[in-house]
Amino acid sequence: MVAQVFESERPWTYTDLAGLPDDGNRYEILQGELIASPSPSPTHQRALVRLSLALEEAVNRSKFGTMFVAPVDVRFSDNNVVEPDIFVVSVDQYSQVHDQRLDGAPAFVIEIVSPSSVKSDRQRKATLYMENGVREYWIVEPDQQRILVHVAGEQGPRIVIDGSLESVVVPSFSVQLSDIFAPLLTSFN
Repeated sequence: MVAQVFESERPWTYTDLAGLPDDGNRYEILQGELIASPSPSPTHQRALVRLSLALEEAVNRSKFGTMFVAPVDVRFSDNNVVEPDIFVVSVDQYSQVHDQRLDGAPAFVIEIVSPSSVKSDRQRKATLYMENGVREYWIVEPDQQRILVHVAGEQGPRIVIDGSLESVVVPSFSVQLSDIFAPLLTSFN
């Protein structure tokens, strides 16, 4: 399944997004375009769980802030509203957290690529995140078994294909790529 872009005579807004039905799709607005993504795959969700468990532990241990897992809206503007797979808000950003969303840039974002989100995660979201103040952005690619790392102030992404990866923003957060991309230990047959 692929992401679906909805045409409109005017740019989509956060108000429009809030009025959509809860139909199991993940809706985001990028530069005024409404994009619906299908439910994530088991591979995507396995990486999400492994990363979120390790990140939650590091965030709590360091008292850096709070971690969130999708679906939680991050509103950069009325025409740019996304739902990162995982993000962290530092303690000094707590005033940006509201009942329904985060207004502004999280300190750290992780997106796990699905076949429907490759172009969006690598290009459009990378630009959006870096231009709006995200300090670190990981693009996790389970099918390629690699992580692309964008850090504010650095040119382009660094590609990590093995070994360990440590966050430059979240203290004590590091992962072994082999742990993140390890296959299921048992079969569902």
